[in-house]
Amino acid sequence: MVRVLEEFPAVHATFNLVPSLAAQLEEYASGKFDEPWFTLAFSPAEKLTDEAKAELLSRGFQANLNHLIGRWPRYRELFDRAHSADAALTMRTFALRDWRDLQLLSQLAWMDEEYLATDAQVSRLSKKGSDFTEAEKQSLRAKQVELLARVLPEYRRARDAGQIEISTTPFYHPILPLLCDTDVARQANPGTPLPSPAFRHPEDAREQLVRARAYYERLFGAPPVGLWPSEGSVSNEALSIAAELGFRWFASDEGVLGRTLNIGFGRDGEGIPSNADRLYAPLRVRLGGREIAGIFRDHYLSDLVGFVYSRMNPADAAEDLYRRIRIVVERVHSRGPLTLPLILDGENAWEYYPGNGREFLRHFYGRISRDLDIRTLTVSEALREASEIATVQGIAPGSWINANFDIWIGHKEDVTAWELLAGAREFYAQQLARHERGEANTPNSEELSAAFEALLMAEGSDWCWWFGPEHSSANDAEFDAFFRQLLSEAYQSLGCEAPDELANPIKHKPEPAHIIAPSAFLDVRVDGRES
Repeated sequence: MVRVLEEFPAVHATFNLVPSLAAQLEEYASGKFDEPWFTLAFSPAEKLTDEAKAELLSRGFQANLNHLIGRWPRYRELFDRAHSADAALTMRTFALRDWRDLQLLSQLAWMDEEYLATDAQVSRLSKKGSDFTEAEKQSLRAKQVELLARVLPEYRRARDAGQIEISTTPFYHPILPLLCDTDVARQANPGTPLPSPAFRHPEDAREQLVRARAYYERLFGAPPVGLWPSEGSVSNEALSIAAELGFRWFASDEGVLGRTLNIGFGRDGEGIPSNADRLYAPLRVRLGGREIAGIFRDHYLSDLVGFVYSRMNPADAAEDLYRRIRIVVERVHSRGPLTLPLILDGENAWEYYPGNGREFLRHFYGRISRDLDIRTLTVSEALREASEIATVQGIAPGSWINANFDIWIGHKEDVTAWELLAGAREFYAQQLARHERGEANTPNSEELSAAFEALLMAEGSDWCWWFGPEHSSANDAEFDAFFRQLLSEAYQSLGCEAPDELANPIKHKPEPAHIIAPSAFLDVRVDGRES
């Protein structure tokens, strides 16, 4: 996305980089990494074991069917064959060339549109489309590592040129308010189940932010000023820590703003929200003696980009988004400039668009570039351009999903995960205290550090994203196992065996619904009354 912006110098944007993801990009770029799926994709086809083949069938088609798999007829052929029979039969009927083609195409599918079109090596493989050789597989592997090394420098270059701003997220992407105090979930939703005892470690929230700032400064030469708290999740305690550490702005969702101001943003027939002048304005949050400014995304327009426009013609979708913004310009009046934040997950939407959304973005950027009433700014630029910013004494706790935390703590599986995390965290605290008192037979500094690192990773939000009924994927069991493995590593680093309960999966397989057929027609009287 940052490369597309170069074609539109007047368009400025803010990108968020999660430190744990950027660290993985650096590791990939170094060539010194151990990633089982990457290794499998480039292993010699003739040496694939039955276990490896089963894994390849499981992972090799985890891509958008229409826009990624369907781009290459050979890839679609392999998909159809693999899904018309069970895995055992497919493993017996796939020939050596089938496995080799699946390996390469499963990697080629994720190459950026620019490289598919302009990079000689990638373009040649794309046009060939089938019957790949082992040498071609290895050439693609080398190209992937080469291109991965370009990612962070591209963002650094665009940032230095002043066209983009880069914000950051707590290092391992935790839900900061829940790290500070899981009881805060009840403020956002009084019906949310809670772990017992509560998880309360604001010092961990601070550590996640301290590490993020240090990592960002190493990458970009200066500390970050902007914070996208994981999943737009905020609370007074979390923002107070962020402000104390030097963050000057944060972003969240209109639902959090509405709860904070006790107002709603219902849309009219043209999509204009009520209280639009409040939604399209920054807000300063005063927390004790500190302040931090916030912007709040237009949930409706952002979700159109994230989930709807991918199903439309790219030019028509871009025109529709521009038209909706233009209506805001014409109908919403304010004493100062309106600030309309469009915020979405940067990686999730684009595989569902034709051409990874490039045509949509080019149409949209071009359209707004030609409109003299609209300026696209980074968050810091928008805050500088804003007129007087209203101030509130505190923020309503919540995230960008339903203005609560239920995705991460709203189900018994989530609660189990938090209780297991709390148990491991408490054991670490006990061992740390023994070490600091100088007691004998306690873990050393290196062991304590390794345990704490495992705990910080286990605090990441994506583990609980997959617990409960809201989300599921082909990799549920893996996420579950990795989470429990991290907690086990924490205990083991401290010289203790992991509790037996960490051997048991948290995620339960969904049970089929029990369907009862209707027994009679409804007897309904339509008379305009409740009857």
